[in-house]
Parts: sequence; structure tokens; C-alpha cells
Amino acid sequence: MIAVEQGSVRESYKGPACVTIRGRQLIEERIADIRERRLAELRPLLVEHERDERYVTEFENLLEEAARWEAFLSEAKVLDPKAAVKAGRVDLGVRTRIRTQNGDEIWVIPVHPAEGFLDDERISAASPLGSAILGAHKGETVEVDAPVGTWRCSILDVARVSLGSTRG
Repeated sequence: MIAVEQGSVRESYKGPACVTIRGRQLIEERIADIRERRLAELRPLLVEHERDERYVTEFENLLEEAARWEAFLSEAKVLDPKAAVKAGRVDLGVRTRIRTQNGDEIWVIPVHPAEGFLDDERISAASPLGSAILGAHKGETVEVDAPVGTWRCSILDVARVSLGSTRG
């Protein structure tokens, strides 16, 4: 089981470490940004005689974050949702169009909780919506047990994420 920080909420997810192709790219970009830009900006501030300890803390936190992402990617399997899409089934990495009970239609991609924050379309598989739609098929309606109460949504479509898109 992998425990992941999602904002101020700690989620537990019992599935294997996995990541979408685009999610892997975004995480690799985040690691590169930390290592090549952010740490480089902080290094000169660490050698000053009267350095601010907040810079030291930020530097250490960034090192830990990069190491956590690298460890996650080293064990994460890249998802291939082709079979699930062909079967019309919602699975990790499958782009899914849903209709909420108030009539809004949105696209979501259920993903491993570690990947859930990377863009607005990804949702954690451990979230109420993510766990409710996983395994559902196109045309089904599911109940979402959320902290604000239970609500229903319909699965309108499932699709593979285009590799050329910025999503997935």
C-alpha cells in the first residue's frame, strides 16, 4: 500500500504503483525542474555567512521530493488502458466522460493518487469519484459516496488518451 499526500488529505491506495505515459512525462519534468532550476537557485544562498535557515529547509524538502518521485517512477508500471477502453470499462488511465446529477458533463482520468494532482482532468483512484467509477462500464450509473453526501453520475464514454495531447 502506498500512502500519498493530497493537499492536506492523506489517502491510502492499495493498488500497484502505476502511471500514465503523460503522467510519467510530467513527473520527469517536475524532477528536472527541481534538480536543474530550483536547487540551482538555492545553492548560492546556502553558502552565505548569514544564511536564512528557511532556504536550507526548502533545499532539503526539494531534495526529498525529487527522491520520492524518482523512487515512485522506478517502481511504477506505465499503464496501457487499451483493453479497458475496448471493453468500455473505466480503469486507471482511461479518459472517462461522466454526467453529474446536476447535468454537467466532464472528462476525468482516474489515476494512481501520486499522479492525481498533475492537471485538472486527473482524479485520484482513492477519491470518492475515482473509486466509484473504477470498473464501471459505459452506460452505467454509479453512486459516489462523498463527504458531502451520496450522489450519482453516469458513465457516458471511455477513451484512450491521445499521446499527442497534453492530457493523459
